[in-house]
Amino acid sequence: MNKTFDWTRFCNVVRKDTNNIWQHFGLTMLIIALLPLCVWLLWWAFNGVEYAGGVVPEIRWAMIASCVCLASIMAPSRMYRTCNLQKEGIYFALLPASKLEKYLSMMFICVIVCPLLVLCGGVVLDVVLTALPFGPYDKWLWQTGYIGEFYRGVYEGLTQQSDAALAAWGVLQPWRLILYIVLSYLGSCATYMFTATIFKKHKVLQTILWLWLISFALNIVTMPIMGYAMLDGEWLEKMFEGIDPVRTVNVWYWILMAWQAVYAGVLFWWAGYRLKKMKY
Repeated sequence: MNKTFDWTRFCNVVRKDTNNIWQHFGLTMLIIALLPLCVWLLWWAFNGVEYAGGVVPEIRWAMIASCVCLASIMAPSRMYRTCNLQKEGIYFALLPASKLEKYLSMMFICVIVCPLLVLCGGVVLDVVLTALPFGPYDKWLWQTGYIGEFYRGVYEGLTQQSDAALAAWGVLQPWRLILYIVLSYLGSCATYMFTATIFKKHKVLQTILWLWLISFALNIVTMPIMGYAMLDGEWLEKMFEGIDPVRTVNVWYWILMAWQAVYAGVLFWWAGYRLKKMKY
């Protein structure tokens, strides 16, 4: 029998974790999925029942996406709160599955299942609110048009600027933005899964505080440099002087994507390694 990975054992662990979603995280997910309702009620309260068309579908998609990210952030600390606790973690350690199977199930639940449930809940809620004959929603989620107008406006504006500014347009292409969003999402999931194996209490709050401290320290170092560069109004043009701006922007974009992928991969691996070596 394969002691590292067995498909049947893995499916059993996934089934068990899925059955535990409502008990450990269900109410919180329901509250997260209902957060856009607060915006709908506030808009209705301030603008009246008869007012419609105040919230375009793109903004509603952004609200749903924020709820999905919030669910992915909170899922590891809620679903696997005891995975790194010496006494309470015995239950997690003694599950009839290998450590790899338990960790892959953890990733599947936290990165895909819980966020997907919140996404479905958010879409269903939006459809219900749009179907009402009153309120700020007068278009369905799929009736988007603002993004196309945004891209046309940005492109027309950049064509009147320098070559360096126009080169930045390449980064704004939809497929590149999607790739950036996916890798950023995986990096966020990896961060909170990793810190769920470190902190014993208030895992999400402590992670946010530490990220803020690290960002604050980096800003102290980088802000003087950026401030000095911004004093010169032509700093962007000088940066691209003598080089191909399109190629340079592409290179920096792919460096950023590679960093995002390495960051997510290392933290996912590190979280699994910590759980593998955890002493209960």
